[in-house]
Amino acid sequence: DCGNFPIFQAPCNWKAKEELVLLEAIEQYGFGNWEDVSQCLPSRSVEEVQEHYNTLYIMGNIGKATWSVEPSFLVKDHTSPDSGPLSPSAKSNVSAGDLTAAEQQELGYMPCRDDYEREFDNEAESLISQLSVGPEEDELEVALKLAQVDMYSRRLRERLRRKALARDYRLLEQFCGQGRAKGAATPGATPSRKRPCPDEDREQQDKMRVFCQFQSSTDHEQLFENLEREKELKARIKDLMRYRRNGITKLDECAEFDLARHRREKRKENKKKSFALNAGPRQLRSQKALLNGVKKNTKKKEAPTLR
Repeated sequence: DCGNFPIFQAPCNWKAKEELVLLEAIEQYGFGNWEDVSQCLPSRSVEEVQEHYNTLYIMGNIGKATWSVEPSFLVKDHTSPDSGPLSPSAKSNVSAGDLTAAEQQELGYMPCRDDYEREFDNEAESLISQLSVGPEEDELEVALKLAQVDMYSRRLRERLRRKALARDYRLLEQFCGQGRAKGAATPGATPSRKRPCPDEDREQQDKMRVFCQFQSSTDHEQLFENLEREKELKARIKDLMRYRRNGITKLDECAEFDLARHRREKRKENKKKSFALNAGPRQLRSQKALLNGVKKNTKKKEAPTLR
């Protein structure tokens, strides 16, 4: 019958050959160009062509089996929010500490960028500023330039490490604090937060300063406090062992023992003082007698003899 039979069930009265012409026309003119598609089907109007295709091929079983249900694609907004890290209104998390504006300008420090006008190893960028890799270079030249980039990366890490140490241990504040102590006080500057410490503690801090590069300031202070606590515990254990050697087994008796020991030491000290006071006049008298005897003997020897 050359395609004169219907493919879809009633009430559709489209023949099979009309369906083929419809699909070929849509493939040729595109979906939605119904006027040009209807010209390939003289017996069908534009409205009939559009309604037939949408009903049976888009919304029908064929459309459901071939068209996947996906949400409509929307254009994603890549505009940075006002509170983003690159927003002009964002505030810097880097604090300038207790430095005044005049001290920052004198040091060449820019707190918003956490940079200095002259950084540590300031000429490090000159190592790679003229580097460029071309297609005609061999593997040896490329490896040499990569080695230079690696050298620059190490120097840059060292710069960042020193900058982090100076910020963590507040070295800039201490440096400016020493300048304020030597000269006139800077208006608006706050005093240094470094607490005074005895000479023994300061000496121990100087010995422990080498470990600052391996730990943060908080960890370093905690380490120093732990060492002080260890010293106190050792002294306490030594005292408790001395109590135990003297037969004391209760903590309540320690105070009485210390009081009695203090009184005993006080009595010994008073005895030594009294002995020194009593022995002083006797020693002076014996020394005077000795001197008088020496003088008499010398006079007898010097007396002239008669001939």
